[in-house]
Order: sequence, then C-alpha cells, then structure tokens
Amino acid sequence: MPNIQHLRLRPLADVMPILLLVLAVVVIWVLYGLALPGRFMFDDSPNLAPLREVHDWLSALGFITSGQSGPLGRPLALATFAMQSAAWPDHPAAMLRVNFAIHLAAVGACFTLTVGLARLRLPTPRRAPLWIGLGVATLWGLSPFLATTHLMVIQRMSSLAGLLVLAGLAAFVWAHLFGAARPMLARVYLVVGLGVATALAAFTKENGALLPLLALVILWLWIPRERRFSNPVNRTLIVLLAVLPSTLLLVYLASLVPGLMEHGYGPARYFTPTERLLSQPAIVLDYLHNLMLPRAASVSPYMDRLPVPQGWLEPPITLIATVVWALLLGLAVWLRRIAPYLLFGLAFFLVGHVLESGIIGLELYFAHRNYVPAFGLYFALLFAAASVPIVYRRLAIISLAVYVFMFGVVLFQVTSSWNDAQWSGESWLRHNPYSERSAQFLATNYIEQGNFIAARQVFDFAAQKNPDVPLIQIQRTMICLNQEDQFPALLSEVSGRLRTAIYEHMATVELVRFARGNPSELCPKRNHAALAAMADALLDNPAYANSAPSKSALLLTKGFVSAKLNVPDEAVPFAMQAYRLNNDLDTAFFTASIIANAGQSERARRFLEEVRLTAPNNPLTRNAWLKRLDEFIATELL
Repeated sequence: MPNIQHLRLRPLADVMPILLLVLAVVVIWVLYGLALPGRFMFDDSPNLAPLREVHDWLSALGFITSGQSGPLGRPLALATFAMQSAAWPDHPAAMLRVNFAIHLAAVGACFTLTVGLARLRLPTPRRAPLWIGLGVATLWGLSPFLATTHLMVIQRMSSLAGLLVLAGLAAFVWAHLFGAARPMLARVYLVVGLGVATALAAFTKENGALLPLLALVILWLWIPRERRFSNPVNRTLIVLLAVLPSTLLLVYLASLVPGLMEHGYGPARYFTPTERLLSQPAIVLDYLHNLMLPRAASVSPYMDRLPVPQGWLEPPITLIATVVWALLLGLAVWLRRIAPYLLFGLAFFLVGHVLESGIIGLELYFAHRNYVPAFGLYFALLFAAASVPIVYRRLAIISLAVYVFMFGVVLFQVTSSWNDAQWSGESWLRHNPYSERSAQFLATNYIEQGNFIAARQVFDFAAQKNPDVPLIQIQRTMICLNQEDQFPALLSEVSGRLRTAIYEHMATVELVRFARGNPSELCPKRNHAALAAMADALLDNPAYANSAPSKSALLLTKGFVSAKLNVPDEAVPFAMQAYRLNNDLDTAFFTASIIANAGQSERARRFLEEVRLTAPNNPLTRNAWLKRLDEFIATELL
C-alpha cells in the first residue's frame, strides 16, 4: 500500500524550487527598491535629453529612430524610454522601476535557460535541474557587481538586450530538449530563439548580436552529441541562424584590426588599440574576481581614465593576468571529460566579452558588460556543486546558502547607500582615483553642501591624477575663494595644460555653458576674459582646432564672451562662423541668441528662416525639429 503522507509531500517538493524562485524575485525587488528614488547619471542626459520633445506618437517615433549610441541606433531600447517620456528629467524612480522589472524578467529567463541546460546533462532525477536553475538564477539576480546595470537608467539598453539574449538561448536549448518528439515546435523555437531574439537584442544593444555565437558555445561544449539535431532541416536552420551570423561577426571584427592598428581610435580615446588589448586580460580577470567575490566598494559606475599598460610588464599584472587565463583555460580543457561545466562556463564568459573587451574602441572598463557573460560563471559553480559526491552534498548546500546570503548582504550595502551621494562619491573615487567622473560627481556634491574647499581639493586631486584631461583643468578654475591672489597663476597653468590636453569634446561644451552665464560666485576672478583665454588655449591645441564640433563650440564661447563684454562687432562673426562649422539646431539657437542680443532681431529671424531650409528629410525627425525651431522663434525672438 503506498505511503499516503509521501504522496502528499511529493507535489510540494516538486514545486518548492519554483516557490523559492518567487521568493528570490521578491527579495531582489525589495533590495533594489532601497536605491530609489535614484538619480540620472553621466550617460543619461546625452541619450535621453531629446525626451523633452516627445509629446505624441510622431515625436516618439522620431526619438526612437534618432539613436546615435551605436551603429544600429538601439530603437527597441529607445522605444521603452519613449513610453516614459513624462518621467524625464525629474522622476528617475519611475524609469528605474522599469529597469528592475526587466531584470526580474531576465532572472526568469536565466532560470529557464539553466533548467534546460541541466536537463540535457541530468535527465534524472527530475528535480535536480530545477534546484540548479534556482541557484543560478538567484546568484545571478543578486550579483552585486551587476547592480550598476539596473541602477543607471540608460543601462536599460544592456539589461533589455541581456533579457532577449538569455530568452533566445533558452529557446535554443529547449528546442533540443523537444528534439524528435515535437519537431515542428523545435523548429519554431530555433527560429524564435536564434533569429527573432537575435534581431531584437541587436536592435536593443549591439552586443545582442553575440547570441548566435553563445548558442554555438552551448552546442559544441554542452549539448551531448546524441541530443544534437540530426534532421537536415534543423541542421540547416542552425547553420543559417547561428553558424553563418557568428562567422560574419568574427570576420567583421577581424576586418577592423588592420585599420585600427594603422589609424588608431583618433583623438576621442586616450589609448591605442594595442594598449586596449593589453589592458583587457587584467580587466576581465578583475571582472571574474568581482563577480565571484563581490565587495560593495567595487560596485562603481565610474571606472573611466584607468591607466593603460605600456607593455607586458608595465604593469606586471598584464602578463600575470594573461598567464592566469592561459592556465585556467588549459585546466578547463584538461578536465573537460570529468568537469565539462568548467570549460563551458569559462568559454561562455569569455565569448560574451568578444565585442566589448576586444578591438573596438570602447571605454576600457564597465561592470554592465558582464550582464550576460556572468551567467557562464554562476552556471559552472552551481553545476559543480550539484556534481559533488552525495556524502558532501549537505556541506555543498550549506556553503551555497551562505554564499547566496553574502551576495544579498553586499547588494544591500550597495543599494541602501546609493542615494548617499557623498558616501558613494568618496567610495567611488577611492576605488578608482583616476576617474574623472567620480571626481566631478563628488565635487558637485560638496558644492551643493557648501563645502567649497573640499570641492576644490577634489578638482586639484583629479588634475594631479589626470593632468592632460581638459575638463578637470577648466573645472579647477570654478573655485578660488580665499585664494583670489593665486588665480592668475592658476589660469596660466590651466591654459598651458589646455594647449597640449587630450581631446574631450565636453570641455568645449562646458566652456560654452560658462560663457553664457555670469562669473562664478565661487571665483569672481574667473571672468569672461578668463574664459576667452581658455578657449584660445584650446584653439591652439590641434586636437580641437581640427575638430569641427569642438572648434564651433569654442567660437561660440568667444561669441558669448564678446557679447558679455559688449563687443557685438566681434560677437556676431564668431557666432556665424560657429554655425558654419557645425550647423545643428542647438548651435543655430545659440547663434540666433547672440545676433538678437546684439540688437539685430530681424537679422536673427532671417538667419533662422535660412536654418529652416536645412530641416532633416526624415519625416519622423523633421516634425520635432521644426517644432523646436518654431517654439524658439516664438519664445526667444518676440
């Protein structure tokens, strides 16, 4: 006679992993909720500022198709922002909640992918894949090092693309599980997982194009030969949707190498292609360390301006990291028969970094680049724990529980302190003392608190760490309280630095902003003549003199300075020359303002009517463009 109590408990045991997953999702939501209301950060404004023009479906469509963050424009990600246009620029919490919801959906996709992968290798017992899926999804969802992906509004591009990649890979894996039993459904999953998901992910963020390559990693390093498709139709689909796109992607990346090696990245980057490649072994190893042993101090959105290697031993970590990676991969290959999860996890992690840690001239370091690659590490860890002998199983479960709890504690530390701008800024600058953005963030916070001496000290510290960064040099001149007698020497020093500084377009944008206003209350001696001196210094710098947008901004600076000094005969020519160099709408508005303020309102109107003739041909952007022009004429030139 069957045991009635056992029959009653068995259904609960079957659903327990699902119930615990729901609990984990709730915990993740609560922990991230501690970071609200949050704030908009450095990359948000350049990408989301046009949301102020979104008022109807046509202007929304114009915003969606106007993306310039990547070669594909990222329209799917922009569409999600367009639906929240009312939240810009005063309600970051509304946008962050959507970020958190996307992450929770990705946790579900991570669970589904893991269960499918586990079932391919562990067909029995039936509950083991669910428990492995629970472990991987919980660790990945709580991973503190991935937190900036969700706490930075604009990084929704990364998390949404990651959701689509994980969902596409899950469909690919489950297609193999259906196999011969349900061939038509398997083909649908292949087309949706490899075709549709790849297209959607790539148009969300370009690294979504790695989905087919990651699918091949799964196919070659995880799916057993006997579980692979033998049907010619299914094999053809995999070739067309995975092998061919992956090959084209790798060929494309290889084709970039000769040109980049010959011409470099231009003035926009402070490192060469060779220096970037040399930096990545240590950086990716640091990613690995922070993903597996997270610390709140390492969770920083500001990792810019890291020093680049000058050779294999400058610094030594470059060679050490390269050797470590060679040893790890060698060990994984050697153990591939008894521990296939090790090679699979490392390969998945490294392939996931092919685009953003390769030859393309992106910034050196960003934690959010690990959003999808981190899956490989956590999967390998949980599958290893599930593979320990039964005698050690209890110890493995307890250790994993402690490990997951540690992730939760560190994530709590990150999110609960996120809105403490001073604590965060100080922590981020300690973690990366070379970060220009950390210094600016912290100094701005000190200024808001009225601690002007501390703010100036931060700018001086940043200038010492990065003497060739022009924006930091310019910002040093903002504060000279109680040091007014030293300002002439400071201006001379800063001007000298600007003549040889590296290229940074934001430095010219900042000068325009300063020139439009009045002398700083924190440094009255930094008057408009001082701004003109800094603009002239940058114009003496070939990197700026040869860049049309930057030279235009510097001429606008001189135009505003001349207008403030009541020299209209100089102000108007400077402004007109600036527009001829960079005939975008904002430059036209600045030029028209300078002309109108010189007492030539009718000339300003004629100028803007000429500008109207240059409206974009794209009907989606033309409407918003003309609307902005009409509003400016109606409000500024009446």
